[in-house]
Amino acid sequence: MIKKVRRRFIWVATLSLFLVMIISFASLIGISVFGSSREADQVLSIIVKNNGRLDIQQAKQQLGDQYNREGLFKYRYFTANVDTKKKTLTVIDTDHIIGRSIDSVSSRKRQISRRLAGGQLKGTIRSEGMRFRYLAKKISTNKYYICVIDLSPLMQSTIFLVKYAMFFTFGGIFFFILVMFLLADRAIQPIKDAYDKQRRFITNAGHELKTPLAVISANAEMEELLGNDDEWNESTKEQVVRMTGLINQLITLTRMSEPEEIVLSKVNFSEVAKESAESFKSILAKDGKEYVISIDPDLYINAEQRSLLELVNILIDNAQKYCDPEGEVMVVLAKSRLNQNAVLTVANSYKNGAGIDTNRFFERFYREDESHHYDGKQKLGFGIGLSMAQDLVSAFGGKINASWSDSVMNFTVTFKRVH
Repeated sequence: MIKKVRRRFIWVATLSLFLVMIISFASLIGISVFGSSREADQVLSIIVKNNGRLDIQQAKQQLGDQYNREGLFKYRYFTANVDTKKKTLTVIDTDHIIGRSIDSVSSRKRQISRRLAGGQLKGTIRSEGMRFRYLAKKISTNKYYICVIDLSPLMQSTIFLVKYAMFFTFGGIFFFILVMFLLADRAIQPIKDAYDKQRRFITNAGHELKTPLAVISANAEMEELLGNDDEWNESTKEQVVRMTGLINQLITLTRMSEPEEIVLSKVNFSEVAKESAESFKSILAKDGKEYVISIDPDLYINAEQRSLLELVNILIDNAQKYCDPEGEVMVVLAKSRLNQNAVLTVANSYKNGAGIDTNRFFERFYREDESHHYDGKQKLGFGIGLSMAQDLVSAFGGKINASWSDSVMNFTVTFKRVH
């Protein structure tokens, strides 16, 4: 669990930093793009207003005093007349731009004519990987005077910002992840200490509780030998068994909480499932329930044999415990459709399963009346068996899920096969 907390801590911290950096850089780039477009519109406005001439005084008034006569040479533009009826573009002034840019815009003359005819006197044109901004004014019917400016020089700072933003974002994230790997253990140390103390307490308390339970059990057996075998003595013995089972489950659950404590090896899942399933035959026969077993032979997975047996026992015990009276329990182990996985399905009849949140079955100490009762009688159980099952499945690298349909409760466990 501690490793899972550590990974999640690193992942959440990294994602948070990534989002902050992306939003920050995206905002800066957006502001830069907006500024470039606004500057282009101001220059176009001056040129169109002065019939093709970029007046230095007006430029200073609108663009600021930093734009002197030499600075105005960075703007690349040309002017033209557009006939929207004939869809022609006739260039007037080409002194401030190269011919390739004019050719790129001219190739879009039909598009420009449609825009102007539709009343769109200002906009952006993309052609051959280049971006242009234009501003037009109507001079007569179907005739327009237009000025087009190349946005490339104005976008240089934006392109520069994008390149460095990408470098700092991914470089910063890589460096941050490296630092987090080095410092994550120190950050989650209080959680690890609290978790270790909890585990030690449960283990120590479990072993300490076994001694008085053993004494109570011995006293109950002695009372039975002395002839005092009444319902109260029988109830005491039953409660001792229940408490012993609860303690053993708590200790096992604590041990299984850290997957590194389990050494995985190649295990014959078919033999383990068969051994577990066979051990429940007498119990289900005594309860008058139908029992169906179908196990494909020689299905191997990576697991720990004793823990795998405990996993199957938990699922079958849960099925027989909550099966409807005179219902049916099924244990099926088979290959998946693509023959890559071994799939164990443990199902039982359960009429009152409609509306149950099966996802919560794997929560520790979860109890829900509808899922633990039938005919008004409460079933035995402490709400940790299925949580243990989930921990074991996770330790073996598998998946487990629960579902209910057609009055049948299904628990499905999937492991990757090994050969």
